[in-house]
Amino acid sequence: MTIDIEQINAMEAWFALRNDATFISATPEERYETRLKLADDLLERKLVDSGEWRELVEEATAAYADELG
Repeated sequence: MTIDIEQINAMEAWFALRNDATFISATPEERYETRLKLADDLLERKLVDSGEWRELVEEATAAYADELG
């Protein structure tokens, strides 16, 4: 099994958003856009495949819907 440190770091960045003060203070729309941009960046850098990208987008969409109530 190969461990891709760059992929691990990228996914840690995704989850670190939850504790980022700038991210937390943003509007729900800004947080959604940030999540989507990060997911797109991970796909472009080939750190996630299309299925994993889709899961990140679904997570971003679910979080956005939850934040709006």
